[in-house]
Amino acid sequence: MMKNGIFPLVMIVSLLFTACASEPYINEEKLKEASKYNADLGLAYLQQGRNTIAMTKLSKAIEQNEDNAQAHHYIAELYRRLGKMEESEKHFKKALELTPNDSMLQNNYGVFLCQQEKYKEARVLFLTVLNDPLYKAKWQVYENIGLCAKLKGDVKTAGKYLHKALRANPRAAKSYLALAQINFDNQDYAAARKYYYKYLEFGRQNPASLWLGILLERRSGNHERVASYSVLLKGKFPDSKEAALLRKMEARARR
Repeated sequence: MMKNGIFPLVMIVSLLFTACASEPYINEEKLKEASKYNADLGLAYLQQGRNTIAMTKLSKAIEQNEDNAQAHHYIAELYRRLGKMEESEKHFKKALELTPNDSMLQNNYGVFLCQQEKYKEARVLFLTVLNDPLYKAKWQVYENIGLCAKLKGDVKTAGKYLHKALRANPRAAKSYLALAQINFDNQDYAAARKYYYKYLEFGRQNPASLWLGILLERRSGNHERVASYSVLLKGKFPDSKEAALLRKMEARARR
């Protein structure tokens, strides 16, 4: 028979150990691995255009590791595409704080700044990336400088860098479309058509490209293509500003 007091003491000690063991053990390295995995998944979904699940994965990655620079970078890009610029800037700045010399991050943040009409700041970042000897996709930076200059209204600089982008990568679709628009605005319709058809070889139709195609084909009297592009624009992008312009043009034509 056990002496009084021994059994209760053993029970108390046993219960204390059981209670401690039941508390969740947080392994920091495992959390960092999980964060990296979710960030990579988020990027994959972002590239597929699956924004909702991308947001879920990237938010989880940041929750698992607040210092995951890639997760902040990718979610900043997602917010930019969704038009949530305050959230985008917050995460871009956090990512840059964590990895200030990441050239891809600097390039993407430059695109963000250009959209915010902060052209000088954007150009500084783009030129910094161009000075990185290890950054291979220089054509993207040339293209971004060209597109940013076009937004600013500096057509000369835009043309210079868009042509640089095409020399570095003859499949740079956005550069072809931008040059087509620049030449159209300058009333050089033959050059505009040449660049536009090159764009169609490598790029996907979007509201801006369809609207430019409609304007070009109307000038050349190609009514079949005008009709085809019009159906696509109103069918696939009914809420775009270009579709609204098309409806106004068609309404005037019916008067």
